[in-house]
Amino acid sequence: MKLKKFAVPFTDDKRMIYAKEYLENKGFEYSQSVQEADFVLLPVTSKPHMFEELNNKPAFYGMGDYKHGWDYMKYESYVLKNAFLTAEGAVTLIEENTNYSLYRAKVLILGYGRIGKALHSILKGYGADITVCSRSRESEADSVFNGAKHIRFEVLKKNNDADIIINTVPHPVLTKPELSVVKKDAVILDLASFPGGVDTHVADSMGLMVLNGRRMPARYAEKTAGYLIGEAVSDIIEEEFI
Repeated sequence: MKLKKFAVPFTDDKRMIYAKEYLENKGFEYSQSVQEADFVLLPVTSKPHMFEELNNKPAFYGMGDYKHGWDYMKYESYVLKNAFLTAEGAVTLIEENTNYSLYRAKVLILGYGRIGKALHSILKGYGADITVCSRSRESEADSVFNGAKHIRFEVLKKNNDADIIINTVPHPVLTKPELSVVKKDAVILDLASFPGGVDTHVADSMGLMVLNGRRMPARYAEKTAGYLIGEAVSDIIEEEFI
């Protein structure tokens, strides 16, 4: 089966427009008709109704549930590149909401997965004083090897002198005990998906600034984020069908 002609039926997410542009630049043919296309490109997050009219046609989608396609959000090359876009956007958002330099700022990164590592790499270039908080021995060794200090989550209930706290952990890690020791002028950025890792109600009651960092790649780099989706689709087709 050769996949050449594609359709993009949902373009509310502007990344789809740029993904379409990328695929056309790579020689794929765009069709306005889903029925006439060889495959369909769907956005993140791909919801059930988006698959209803596909009639088992091959699809490339993000975080959906469909038997006849490929979830590009599970494609490791794409996820790694997207993590750096998220980290870059996070730094931009922080700079827009602070009145001091990242140079020598005390930055605490919660979690050391792909995004945590990307944040570390970028912020190290700014000269930030970086501490990583994670659970596994592997991530502890990795973060220390890369030049950060490391703490465990139980320490967050005792003291926290960070100027900037960036959460990447997708479950509650900054609740009342942890927030009670945060500096009043600290900036907290939550990059975790809903419901996030920060108890925002408690944070608000304490007068702490919490920034919502969801949908980060699309907020500051729509074109690049869309191109990465198109690149992932092109790469998957090349690997699976050629």
